[in-house]
Amino acid sequence: MPESNATPHRRLSPLSLKVNFAWTFFGNALVAACQLLLLTLLLRESGDATTGQYIIALSISAPVFMFAGLDLRTLQATDSSTEFRFIEYLSLRLISGCLALALVPTIALAVGYRGDTLAVIVGVATGRFFLLIGDSFNALMQKSERMDRVAHSIVLKGLLSTIVFAVTILATGSLVAAAFAEAAARLAVLAFYDLPLGCRLAREQSTEDISLASLRTVDLPRLASLAFRSLPLAFKVMLVSLDTHVTRYFVAGMANLSAVGVFGPIASGAGAASMVGKALNQSVSAKLGRLARSNEPRHFVRFIRKLQLLYLVLGIGGVGFTMLAGGPLLALIRPDLLAWHAVLTLVVVSVALDLQNGIVDMSLVAARRIAPLAPACGISVATSALCCWLLIPTYGLTGAALAMILGRIMRMAALNAVLALELKTEYAPVELSDVSTAHDIAHPIANDSASRRAA
Repeated sequence: MPESNATPHRRLSPLSLKVNFAWTFFGNALVAACQLLLLTLLLRESGDATTGQYIIALSISAPVFMFAGLDLRTLQATDSSTEFRFIEYLSLRLISGCLALALVPTIALAVGYRGDTLAVIVGVATGRFFLLIGDSFNALMQKSERMDRVAHSIVLKGLLSTIVFAVTILATGSLVAAAFAEAAARLAVLAFYDLPLGCRLAREQSTEDISLASLRTVDLPRLASLAFRSLPLAFKVMLVSLDTHVTRYFVAGMANLSAVGVFGPIASGAGAASMVGKALNQSVSAKLGRLARSNEPRHFVRFIRKLQLLYLVLGIGGVGFTMLAGGPLLALIRPDLLAWHAVLTLVVVSVALDLQNGIVDMSLVAARRIAPLAPACGISVATSALCCWLLIPTYGLTGAALAMILGRIMRMAALNAVLALELKTEYAPVELSDVSTAHDIAHPIANDSASRRAA
């Protein structure tokens, strides 16, 4: 498994924040485009009910695997002092991933899914397992501030799995076969790209050799300590995933799989816009970790404020674009989807709120203020579920989109209250004069080199 010492490699140097963001945005945008193409193919070739099967499989498996991931990528990428070894992060993911792989079909059976739908759920869960393990190696790349390598990994997974899925379903007409083919494509990228590069980076960062034998060196009490440390994050990311998918559960329960087959792609298409925020958050995670532990906390606070303002501008721009161009884009997929333009616009509003939530969430993790995150997400999930129950019977899919907005507003209020309290108690306030220019506020990426020197 480890690379041969006979072939030395030049140590990978960190990239600038601007370059890391560009690579991460490119990778996430391409993966989002692949997902949209896949859902478009299902809508056009297989119909709403088959698309609904796939959406439900994603919606059941996603929260389980998000919890199983324990948000270890965030902890690992911001672990600037290498408190835990890479093999410990990987071992914990292997254990939790196997448990998740068994739990997903159990939940599906308990809910009442059988036959092809159950098989699709198992196939999608298998693919999620390989993504979970690969995420450990992506975190190594992220910690090295080499988001170009992360982008290579996710682009390979996105392109290969989409091509294999599309070819399989067009050739066989079987969604079950396509789901398992997608999982096999992800396994191939894990084996032939993530693993070799991860072994190299592990040796560079901590002189670790990654092998099957090294798994036996893991200290179980330390593994339990890492699991306990990450549990608040695990509940948080599971609740964030539930917040994304809870509306689809209610649409499926109050309507049918065909309704999910319409609402799911609309919500997923709008959610693709959040790739901008995800890309930037991943790019700045290592920098936030350094700033949170620096002797200059004012730089940490100022950096957060810059990103919040940037996300506000991006969110407003996204909503405006959807109002103008969302209808024609839906009509390109299928003419009858034009009727759901208003639903798409409302979902994009919820995405704009998520951009704000994401950076506050990342900032609190970097500062290791983890405990309040799960309750904040729990408030959002409860609000979304209650609003779905009240609004969907009367307003249908529009009610589901409104429920998404109201849930995210509650989460944003809770997270910002926690952040304000932490900044007030831990850090000196940042005056407006601390920010040099309006351009500096709106362009945190362009000013990364100056911030790096200041920090």
